[in-house]
Amino acid sequence: MRPTISELREWRPDAVTAAGAAAHAASDIVDRATRQVIRAVDATHWTGTTAVWAHHYADDTGVRAARLRRLLVQVADEAENAGADLAHAREIVLAEVDAAIADGYAVTDDGHVTGRAGPDERSRTAEVRIRQGLSVIDAVDEQRGARIDQLVAAMSAGGGGAGVTLPDGSSADAGRVVTALTRMTPSTRRAFLSQLTEGDRRQIAVADPHVVGNLDGVDFELRTAANDLAIRAALDAERRAGRGDDRRARRLAELLRPRADGTRRRFIAFDNTAQGHVIEMVGVLDAETRNAAVLVPGTGAGLDTIDQSVAAATELARATDGPVFVYLDGDLPQTMGYEGLDDAVGAGAMLGSLAGPLGQALGTAGAAAASLDDSAAAPRFAREMAPGLVGFAAELDAEIAAHAPGAALTVIGHSYGGSVVGSAEQLGLRADRVVYASSAGTGVFDGPWRNPNPDVERYSLTAPGDPIQYVQALPGNPHGDDPDTAPGVLRLDTGFYAPGADGSRTPVAGVDGHSDYWRDPGSDAFGNIVRVIVGEQPSGYVERTPDFPLRIPWP
Repeated sequence: MRPTISELREWRPDAVTAAGAAAHAASDIVDRATRQVIRAVDATHWTGTTAVWAHHYADDTGVRAARLRRLLVQVADEAENAGADLAHAREIVLAEVDAAIADGYAVTDDGHVTGRAGPDERSRTAEVRIRQGLSVIDAVDEQRGARIDQLVAAMSAGGGGAGVTLPDGSSADAGRVVTALTRMTPSTRRAFLSQLTEGDRRQIAVADPHVVGNLDGVDFELRTAANDLAIRAALDAERRAGRGDDRRARRLAELLRPRADGTRRRFIAFDNTAQGHVIEMVGVLDAETRNAAVLVPGTGAGLDTIDQSVAAATELARATDGPVFVYLDGDLPQTMGYEGLDDAVGAGAMLGSLAGPLGQALGTAGAAAASLDDSAAAPRFAREMAPGLVGFAAELDAEIAAHAPGAALTVIGHSYGGSVVGSAEQLGLRADRVVYASSAGTGVFDGPWRNPNPDVERYSLTAPGDPIQYVQALPGNPHGDDPDTAPGVLRLDTGFYAPGADGSRTPVAGVDGHSDYWRDPGSDAFGNIVRVIVGEQPSGYVERTPDFPLRIPWP
C-alpha cells in the first residue's frame, strides 16, 4: 500500500528481512525432519504390506518436503529482497522529507511540500522526489506482497502438488502432471500447457523446476519461471553446504539480479553442473520482432564466465532489435590444449602447405593425438552438444511462430562454437542463416562437408593472422573443413576496429582478431554479423594482409 509520511516513519523493513531469515531456517528444519523420517524407514528391516506402504510414505514425504522447501526458500528470498528494497526506499524518502523540513518547508502527510511564501522551485523538486518515492514504495510493497501471497497459497495447497485443473476439467497432483509431460512429444506438451491457467502453470513449475525448466515443448515463459526457481534452489543448496561465499554461489546470486536496465535475466535452460549449463535470453521476442539469433561461444565459456558472452549478445540484441540467445547448454572445452602436441599440430599445419607429405603426416598425427585430449582439440564436446542445439533451434522456431511469425533465425558459432554449429547442421539444424565466426571448422562429422539444406545462407568470418587459421588448414582437422573455403559459404570482411580518439583505425587481425571484435560493436566484423542477422547485404572479404603471416624458412 502507499503509506503516508507518518506511517512510513513507523515502518520497520528489518522485520520483513527477519521473516525471510525465519523462512530460510524453516526450510532447514523441514529438510532435517524429512531426512530423519527417510533414515528411520530405511533402517527398519521388515517385509510385507506395511513395509511397502512405509517406504511409499517416506518417498512421498521426501517429494512433498522438497516442494515445501523450495517454496520456503522462495518466500525467504522474496521477503529478504522486499526488506532490503523497502528499507532503501524508506531511507531516501525520509531523508528528502527531513531535508525539506530543515530548510523551513512544510511537508504534509501525503507528501505535498510548501514554503512560507508558497510554492517555489525547491518545494516543487522536493515534492516530486517525495511523491515518486512513495509511489515506488507502493509498487514494491504490492508486487512483493502479491508474490509472497502466491507462494503461501501454494504451500497451503500442499507444497505446490495439488489443485492443477486439467483441460478436461479434472484435477491432478502437479508432480504427476510433470511426469505426464515427460512422456509427451514436444508439440503435445506445448498444446497441453497452453490450455492451463497461469496459476496451474506456476504449480507445475514449482513441482519440479529442473525438469520443467529444461523440457522441450515447454514455452519459454514457463521455462524461465521454472529456471528462476531452480537457480534459487541451487543457490540455497550452495549456502547450506557452506559454500555461500564461493565463486559459484556468487555467480548464482548474480543471475537472480536484474540487468543494468532493470529488466530481469531470463534463462531458457539451467543445470548447476560443474561447468554450469544455461541458455540465456537477451532481448525481447514479440510481435515487432523481425529477427532472432543464437550465439554459441567457444573454448573457456561456461556459467562462471557467461558475462563475456552476454555482453556480446547484449550489443547484438541492441544493434539488431531482436533477441539473442547465449547457448551454453552443454560442456565446452576449458583449455586451448594441444599440450605437448604444439610442435606436431602447429608445425604440421604450416609444413602441410610447404613440405607436402611430411607436413601432412605430422599434421595428421598431431590431430589424431589431440582428438583424445579434453581440450579444444577434442571433437567430443561438439559431438555431444550438437543434438541439443538442433532441439533448441526447433523450440525457438515454435516460439517465433507463436510470437513473431516470419522472423528470421541466425545461428552463430564462435571458435569452438563453430564446430558445434557445423555438427548441428549435419544433424538437421533449422536456421535461415549461419555464421562461422573465427570457427575451428565446419563440424565433427565423417567425410567431406555436405550441404544438408541449400536454402540456408552461410557465412564465415576469420581475421587474417588469427591462429585459428592453422587449425582450419590442418590436414585431418577433427573439426572438419575450413569454413572460409567450404562450398556455399561466403567469407565476410573483418575490416577494422572502430576509430580511435585520433580517428585512426586498426585492422582486425592477428591473435586479438580471434575475439576482440565481439567487444567492439563499432568494428567492421561486428557490423557484418549485424547485417547478416537483420537480412542486409554484408561486405565480402577483402585481403589486406596474408592469412598466414608466419612462414618457416625453407632452403
